[in-house]
Amino acid sequence: MFQVDSYLMKPKCNVTDLRDVVNNPQNYFVEITDSTGLNAIHKDLDFHYLNGAICLKYYGDSILDMRYWDLVDQLWAYIMNLIDDVLQKGEGSLYFPDQPVKITLRQTSKELMLFSVEGSEITTFVLPKNDFLIALVHGADQFFTYMTNTFGSDCEYSYELGRIDRLKQELLQ
Repeated sequence: MFQVDSYLMKPKCNVTDLRDVVNNPQNYFVEITDSTGLNAIHKDLDFHYLNGAICLKYYGDSILDMRYWDLVDQLWAYIMNLIDDVLQKGEGSLYFPDQPVKITLRQTSKELMLFSVEGSEITTFVLPKNDFLIALVHGADQFFTYMTNTFGSDCEYSYELGRIDRLKQELLQ
């Protein structure tokens, strides 16, 4: 139903055409589970400023793609805050760390939520609430786990991983 993938931008990569980024992501990004690709860029990464992208698909339709790249570890942390807000208040929003892009999640019924992305255009999707939130938590878990396992002492995400465990428990009650 949902596909959630995280990517790190290749260091020294210069983006001049967002269409090319979307159409040829392999020229700009390394998928977070690609250990060979990650090891190839490891020495050039700035772990205080990790550019990357989170791609979300719902039944194959893209709801967030490469054109929204940003500081990917911070974006995942913001998404976890957003999930907390939705679980506590029924809605929440976030701005990307380094772009004028806003994501809003609003529960519209017990089973559904409205997901909107406001960038150069506004796109909205009505999604199944629990499945979507669980997919986001699993995507965050995959990102932070692979970062920790691949780069070890270069990055510290134990807080985020603990938070993910708490979110999983809350969602799976």
